[in-house]
Amino acid sequence: MYRAEPVCSIGRADFPTVIVDLAQRSAAIDRGDRQGSNSLVEDLRGRAQLTEIALDDATNDLLLVYRAACAADADGAGAILFRRQAEGDVEAGHPPAVRTLAQVLFDGLRAEAPNTPLLAHVALALRALLGCPTPREDGGAPRGGLATWQERRAIAYMDERLDQSFPVSSVADACGLSVNHFSRAFRRSMGKPPHRWLLDRRIDRARELLRDTALSLADIALACGFAEQSHFTRVFTRTVGMPPGAWRRAAD
Repeated sequence: MYRAEPVCSIGRADFPTVIVDLAQRSAAIDRGDRQGSNSLVEDLRGRAQLTEIALDDATNDLLLVYRAACAADADGAGAILFRRQAEGDVEAGHPPAVRTLAQVLFDGLRAEAPNTPLLAHVALALRALLGCPTPREDGGAPRGGLATWQERRAIAYMDERLDQSFPVSSVADACGLSVNHFSRAFRRSMGKPPHRWLLDRRIDRARELLRDTALSLADIALACGFAEQSHFTRVFTRTVGMPPGAWRRAAD
């Protein structure tokens, strides 16, 4: 059974925090009314153990922290940060049940005497739905690199937008990381920085279109995210060793 605990000092952020103890099957609440900073959030981001979700109907940010079963065992540790939807936020594609469970948490915290066993159950249900990253779940991910789910999400995000211009920060947001940490982790996992990976992927896509379609070079340039044919030609030539038109003739 879950039991209620007194407020725990682990939550130092300036918004409500629910702490779920995996060993004791208990929950504690910190209302966020004490002086402090978001150092806990930044620390979790730095260890790729924070999943962030933007909700357009959230009135306050809410942090869920999962304490490991024992001090020496990090399996299951991590957190979920629910934050207000801001203009330009990326939709991460979480299951619909996430929004419902999040609303239960927000409603529960508004009560004069919150039902902490209920909050603990809901929090762990969210953890199961979201598959929050842990060191064991990351498996063979290189130390300091992206978690497996973050790598998949980053690649999918960029692949779907090869014909668009977007900042690295939008990919980092989709992975729940700061720009600096995402860039370092991506390079560790993929062997190249995000900008270089995206450029190489656009050139690969251009090769596919040059070989398999009759599109003009200008159309291919636009389809691969280049604003001008001349820019596309320069990058393609520098990367492949010959202009795209010559490459197309050689491939025929």
